[in-house]
This record gives sequence, C-alpha cells and structure tokens, in this order.
Amino acid sequence: MKVIGFTRDSDGLFRTILTQQYIGCKRLATKEEIDELVSAKGFRDNREGEGVNYIGERLYLEDMHPANVFIDTLTDKPTCIDCIVKFIKNQ
Repeated sequence: MKVIGFTRDSDGLFRTILTQQYIGCKRLATKEEIDELVSAKGFRDNREGEGVNYIGERLYLEDMHPANVFIDTLTDKPTCIDCIVKFIKNQ
C-alpha cells in the first residue's frame, strides 16, 4: 500500500487515502503468516490472540484477517489488501 493523501470522514475522523497495485492471490494467509508479517514491522496482536487487530508504537492495524491478507502469486509472501490503518492518539 502507498499513502497518497489524508482526509476526514463524515464523523470528522482523520483517515489516510491509500492506493495499491493489483495482487494475484495464490491462497489466503494463515494467522501465523499474518502474525509474522506484522511483528516484523513492529506490531503485536491487540485482541488476545485473535489475529485481527494489531497495535504498534504509533498506529493500529485493523481487519487483518485471512480474507484480507493473501499470499501473493509473484512473491509467495503475505500481502495485505484491505487493512484499516489508524493513528494512535497522543495521550
């Protein structure tokens, strides 16, 4: 995914605008593959092992279930196609 801009939704929440090239799906990723993908980028499971939402130092990743994370046909690596990215509010 590539960030191309920012906006606010109808509730006034700050959102990122993303773009992504077409990805061929070899198969859906497993929870273990998703956990490995996000942990390598500094995120940890935020839902007691369910593997749907992850938290990092400054961002949340939501909706990271196997139907949204494919194994790419070209790279054989997990690739997220429909993740919700949210900033963590400063305390």
